[in-house]
Amino acid sequence: MKRSLIFVTVLALGGLAQAQGFGSRISLAAGIEGIFPGSTFTREEANLSNGLNAASQSTTNSVGGVGTVRFDFGEHSAFDFSVTFNRSSEVSEIISGGSGQFPTRVQSNNIEFIGTYVYRLPSTERFHPYFLVGGGMVHFRPLDDGFTTAGVPSSMTKGAFAYGFGADVMFGDSWGMRLQYRGLLRGQPDFGLESEPFGTQLNVNIPEPSVQVFYHF
Repeated sequence: MKRSLIFVTVLALGGLAQAQGFGSRISLAAGIEGIFPGSTFTREEANLSNGLNAASQSTTNSVGGVGTVRFDFGEHSAFDFSVTFNRSSEVSEIISGGSGQFPTRVQSNNIEFIGTYVYRLPSTERFHPYFLVGGGMVHFRPLDDGFTTAGVPSSMTKGAFAYGFGADVMFGDSWGMRLQYRGLLRGQPDFGLESEPFGTQLNVNIPEPSVQVFYHF
C-alpha cells in the first residue's frame, strides 16, 4: 500500500509540473537497486585480551525497488528525489573476552528518502554522465515476527549522506536508461534495544548501484 501511494505521489508531482509549463524539465524513473551494507565493529574488538565487551553489527544484502523524479533547472544542474523500498536483517553479536554469544537478528522493511543535487558533465546526444551529492533519511520498520531479540524492536529513522555518479543513456527523444552508483553513509539502527544491547551505533557506508528506466517529458 505504501509503495503504491509513494509512486502515485511521484506521478502526480510530474503531472502537476507538466501542467504548470515545467514538463520539459521533469523526468520520472523506476527500476531496481542493490543495497550492500558493510559491517561495523566497536573499537574494543581489536583488543579482546582486555576482557571488555565488544560488538559487531552486519546487515544482509538486498535488492529493492526505486522510484525517482528529477527536475532540471540549469544547463548542468538538476534536483533528484528518490524513494527506495527494501527488506533486510540487522545481525548483532556481543563478544566478551574472545567468546561470542549467539547473534540476535531484527528483520525490517526499509524506506529511503533521498534528495540530491545533480551536476551534469559534458555529454553526447545519447550519453549524459553526472555526479550527485545530497542526503535524506532511512526509516526502518521491524516485522512483527522477524526478530530474535529479548525485547520488542521499535521503528526508527536514521539520517543519511549520499554521493555518487551515473549516466543517462537515451533510447530516443524521451525514453532512456539510468545507470547509477550511489553511496549512502548512515548510522546503524538499534531499534530502541540499547539495554540488551543491540548493535554498534556506528556509521556504515552502503554501496547502492541501480538500473532505472526513465521518461523525460
